[in-house]
Amino acid sequence: MLSSQQVRSLVEDKWQRDIDAVAVGLHVASSMQGPGEVEFEFGNAKVVRADTVFEVREALLGAEKDNTRIVVLTGLQQNDLGHDVVGRLARSRLFPVDHWASLCSLFKAKELDRSICEPAIAQALMEYAPPDGYPPVSAGLLDGGTVWRAICRHVFDMGEREPDLVSLLLWASSEKGTKRYEKAGDEIGASLRRRLVHNLGDAADSILKFIESKSGPDALALAVVCQVVFGSGDDSTLDAAAARMEQYHGNKPIPKTVGRTLGKIAVDAIADLDRHDDPRIAQQHLQRADELIKQFLCEDHAYRNTLSRLSFEQRLGRLGHAIKTAVEETTEDTITACEVRLEKIAEHRMAKLGRNKDQVSKAEMAVRLVRWLKQKPGKHTSFADQANYHIKEMSFVDWAREPLCRGEDVADLSAAYQLLDQTVLKIREERSHTFAKSLADWTAVGSKQAGVLGVEDVLDSVVSKAVDAGNKVLLVVLDGMSWAVCHELLEDIRQDHWFESTLDESGAPPAPVIATIPSVTNYSRATLLSGKLTHGAQNVEDRNFREHKALVEACDKRYPPVLFHKKDITEGNRGAVSEELSKKVLSQVHKVVGVVINAIDDRLANAQQVIDHWSLSRINPLRALLRLARDSGRVVILASDHGHVWHRPDGTNRRHDDSSRWRMNDGKCMEDEIVIEGERVVAGEKSIIVPWSEGVYYKVQHNGYHGGATPQEMVCPLILLTDKTSAYTGLVRCEYPKPDWWSAAPVATSKVEEPQVTITVPQKVGPPTLFDMEPEQKPASKPETEAKPTADGAEWIVALLKSQAYKDQKAMIRRHPVENDVMQACLSALAASGGIMTPTAFAKAAEVSMARLDGLVVKMQRVLNVDGYEILTLDRNENRVELNVGKLKRQFDLD
Repeated sequence: MLSSQQVRSLVEDKWQRDIDAVAVGLHVASSMQGPGEVEFEFGNAKVVRADTVFEVREALLGAEKDNTRIVVLTGLQQNDLGHDVVGRLARSRLFPVDHWASLCSLFKAKELDRSICEPAIAQALMEYAPPDGYPPVSAGLLDGGTVWRAICRHVFDMGEREPDLVSLLLWASSEKGTKRYEKAGDEIGASLRRRLVHNLGDAADSILKFIESKSGPDALALAVVCQVVFGSGDDSTLDAAAARMEQYHGNKPIPKTVGRTLGKIAVDAIADLDRHDDPRIAQQHLQRADELIKQFLCEDHAYRNTLSRLSFEQRLGRLGHAIKTAVEETTEDTITACEVRLEKIAEHRMAKLGRNKDQVSKAEMAVRLVRWLKQKPGKHTSFADQANYHIKEMSFVDWAREPLCRGEDVADLSAAYQLLDQTVLKIREERSHTFAKSLADWTAVGSKQAGVLGVEDVLDSVVSKAVDAGNKVLLVVLDGMSWAVCHELLEDIRQDHWFESTLDESGAPPAPVIATIPSVTNYSRATLLSGKLTHGAQNVEDRNFREHKALVEACDKRYPPVLFHKKDITEGNRGAVSEELSKKVLSQVHKVVGVVINAIDDRLANAQQVIDHWSLSRINPLRALLRLARDSGRVVILASDHGHVWHRPDGTNRRHDDSSRWRMNDGKCMEDEIVIEGERVVAGEKSIIVPWSEGVYYKVQHNGYHGGATPQEMVCPLILLTDKTSAYTGLVRCEYPKPDWWSAAPVATSKVEEPQVTITVPQKVGPPTLFDMEPEQKPASKPETEAKPTADGAEWIVALLKSQAYKDQKAMIRRHPVENDVMQACLSALAASGGIMTPTAFAKAAEVSMARLDGLVVKMQRVLNVDGYEILTLDRNENRVELNVGKLKRQFDLD
């Protein structure tokens, strides 16, 4: 289609040279049309399309009769018209359209880049010219880039600029892409192919072949299939499937390198759709990809692609097979196989979508349990040791295994989860039985063993002492919170910049807290908030908390301890924190404020088919309370009155009316139960029967239960939280580190040889000046401990500590440098472990608490990391401390 502007530019000079001519004749392509009329200085001229001699004669006669001017567009040659017709045209000739001159005129250009001198290009640009023309080019030069950007935009509707492979694939897969390519014609299509192949490579040719094979809408799906057919890395090509793909590729084979390129760009193309478009569009392409995978009979290898649902489910199923093998024979190889399969799941597009978060998290938990199966159980002889073992180890096992009993959509993985769950449960039950027997012994002898607190001791031993140290306290009792839930909740609390702390100067966390027996709310929570063994409802808790001797003495008499229960915490069940509670927490005169939150305990009684993820947003008032505590500079003490066990589908129900998890001692104790007697048994006649197995419950089925003798129910969380922005006294940081098996064993990074750079500082020549700096006076240092030969044969450590370079580095640290014996012990431990350790293992080797590990590493880095080179690194995300021995030797000239 010629625009009015184009027609005017083509014929205006002809009429200027032959002002009396009625018509100007233009030889154009047979498909080219023009506007109805074009305006000139002399008036309007009609544009007539005439493709036979008769039509040309008729047009001329009409113009002569009406005394008007016309522009004749014809596909005929001048020789076809006859001399009488040609003689009646301007300058007695039929003018062929000069595509290049026309092209220049379209862009207001004076010169043309001859690399684009193809008639099809000029023809296409004229035909698809926008109504207001193309933007004028700068400097008068029409270059190839400008021309191709215009073609991509106006002829093929590809966007504002030339496409890359991703946008080309998306364009080909769209309905408009196929239509535009077919409409443009073969000549400009061939020009486009040459341009794209030159810029983007052979993958562009394959994409255009998809369109030419009438498979344009399937182009993106076919690119996804390429991931399966051609694989990656050392994968072999599925030749039979590749042959079946040829029908969509002009009956030509797709080269392996091109297939892999298409597979890679499919990832970016789908990601682009996920970001900008309706997610159902991406899903349609991926669903079609799964159909094609089945059509090409390569569905057994669908896991090779990283995008479609079929491949995601296959990857989950393959993890299931690996877990089953690892459970049957737990070795480093079978564990590694599970970790590799888990990584493949994490790489998949669907793993990164929020709706599949639970599936991925469950898979991670399963692999953690596989790693745990290889752990050798330690010896925990005392009751305190067993309680601590539950906090540091078994509660993480409980956290990891809780989702598994819910099963999985993928049959192979669900079966593997059931096998893993039963295997872990068997070990868990053995250790729960041992704990219950120790609990019975501890209770029978008076419950005064060192290293353990009863819930009745929390107010005296922790809360009042925190206040006596000069702090204001917010005590938050999360009724029913187990240590497994607490660890999960702490993950989110730490993200809000809260830190675990302790009153112990050594940095040891608070001692384990033991619930009353039975571990139920009306006994254990009443005891916790009263500071003595008792039972009762909220009125008892309010009175005893307000009158507790140690708390009252720690507070101003005008502002005694105050306790808020469920109905007083928020404005209605779903509202914000109540005004009264906010005022008390923000107050500088109320030293002790207590809050009881029932969210966790309430979930035990209902919602059996709802999966909980415990976080600040899940427990409605908790985030707001933490914010109020931060604003007022309070220590937050998170406490629980008891834990819980979740209902198991394979659990055993025995009907008793006393409670869900305890009953009166009738002398008939079953093999999965235990009799507990003593002063801390606050129900019955100081003697009751409780199950030590988590699979037993006595009343109606609930989501979870409490009252039994398992460590999950009996060991109560107690966490002191401090905020970095507030000032506290008498508190030091502590940590609750995850066990080593929680994360995969760290892998050493590849060592990169770096050239050693020696910098020579020129010495000043000449007499001193006014602005010369006095030499720095360094403080006298303590005599250095002589380095001793190492037992592991790492003589370089001794050489390092004796070297002048090391001594110079150490002398630069003004306060408390790392002593030589500590440095030697740490380096020896790292060298013996191949240069890499987990933070927990490194802290043990260095004989420092986890709370002080970061400080030790920083001090070591100041000495070892010369000129900023990363010789010693601590990566919390990767869970590793790493020493680059080779780089260290070079920097200190030890080679």
